[in-house]
Amino acid sequence: MYGDEVPEPDSSTLIRSYTLQHAESGLGLDYVKRRNVIRVKMEGEQFLLQARDAAEVVAWIEGLQSATNIALDLDERPMPRGPLFPR
Repeated sequence: MYGDEVPEPDSSTLIRSYTLQHAESGLGLDYVKRRNVIRVKMEGEQFLLQARDAAEVVAWIEGLQSATNIALDLDERPMPRGPLFPR
């Protein structure tokens, strides 16, 4: 696109919105066409996101898992856990 600039979304082109409640995110290890792939599963759908490097993958997964944990009501939240990465 244009460097690091992200265009503002137009509300008239929004197709669907998703909640991170009960979402799962992690490395897309079985996806071999590209490197640094993150797999996000939410509301019965799956998304593959590609990051620039391993550090960005870690940052994205930590952010997604944190957002998933706080998307639930306090009574439903699981105990916090660290990100699970292969060595």
